[in-house]
Amino acid sequence: MTGFVDRQRAAQLMDRAGIEALVLCAPEAFHYATGASIGPAGLFRRAGAGFVVIPAGQDLPIGVVVADFNAAQLQAALPDAVIRSHPVWIETAALDASTSGLALVQRIEAGLTSSGRAPDFSRPATFDLTNSVRALKEILTGFGLDRATIGVDLDFIAAADFLAMQSLLPACIMVDGSAALDRLRAIKSQREIDLLQQGITLSEAGLERLQVDAMAGMRQADLIALYREGVAGAAAGLSHLVATAEYVTLGAKAKAADAKAVPGDPLKCDMVCTVGGYASDMSRNFTFGPPSAERAELHAIAEQAFEDGLASLVPGTTLAHVHRVATESLSRQGLRSYRRGHFGHGVGQSVFSEQWPFIAADSDVAIEAGMVLAFEIPLYIDGLASFNLEDQFLITPDGPVAMNRLPRRLEVIG
Repeated sequence: MTGFVDRQRAAQLMDRAGIEALVLCAPEAFHYATGASIGPAGLFRRAGAGFVVIPAGQDLPIGVVVADFNAAQLQAALPDAVIRSHPVWIETAALDASTSGLALVQRIEAGLTSSGRAPDFSRPATFDLTNSVRALKEILTGFGLDRATIGVDLDFIAAADFLAMQSLLPACIMVDGSAALDRLRAIKSQREIDLLQQGITLSEAGLERLQVDAMAGMRQADLIALYREGVAGAAAGLSHLVATAEYVTLGAKAKAADAKAVPGDPLKCDMVCTVGGYASDMSRNFTFGPPSAERAELHAIAEQAFEDGLASLVPGTTLAHVHRVATESLSRQGLRSYRRGHFGHGVGQSVFSEQWPFIAADSDVAIEAGMVLAFEIPLYIDGLASFNLEDQFLITPDGPVAMNRLPRRLEVIG
């Protein structure tokens, strides 16, 4: 098991940012850097559950601070990494074969006392930031970075935790490394691309199941269940953990969750399928029975804006330009006052399927080969329909390649 970090690109980004190492602690960043889970301590979503040190110097290994509960497993997965641990609330003991003749509780006690812990050892209620930062300092000192400028993921760290980290690492200059991390994660490795493609493949299997078996009289929960069944069937045998999130809007005006679909209802299915921690994002639109003329027209407007915007989704173009092209397409079609904050976003490993960079009016980010972007045209018209047309694209040197295969037309159910 290894992480997804391109060390050479990381070094270039750190050099550009004037930092000598990235020190990451968000659970998603920990997994990105190591390929492993941060462990149960990460569920508290506070700094100190674990740290990953990525030095700018590529001659140095990655350093990892992790809960003692997970340390042996992580060391086996990352044999070349420098691993340090800190105690968490979970108590464990190993049975020594030499004590096999003793009673069970004596064997457990012998395992605890032979673990090398200090006589006054005790565990915190959850985990102690001080302990984990001390372990981090040990790694930094070993790497010759104890007086370095380090970039930390300040978009995750709570203010109180940051102040505590500063007091425990007084010789280090701690700056925000979030932008460097964002740019590093924006270019995907082949393994990441494969996971994101798998998510789209599964999501489309779910939507196909929904379209075939959905019918008037079903509630939103019934429709979502069909989608999940389709995903589960397509995912059978996969070694990666699969999860879904469904953003479904049923009706001309969004119906209550327990309301039933009736003939003529529009249905937006904005679906997220996460495979191995990587969230893929796509959206398709349906109607129960033939669409009204106005709904067909609304979807046609979205399709045209999608095609116009997609033509500009090429390397070297800024995301602001793509946003402008999509906005101008809607304007030419009569929606001159329509103002959408973004028409898509990066995808990958995050707490939400939408992540930096965003296809927004103020984004000067240039599209690069290796990015995976979700491009979307949402048109939410209360009283008519909520439609969102969204595909996921791998950016290649020759332009965008769709990860989706389902047609983008308005589909009819029943």
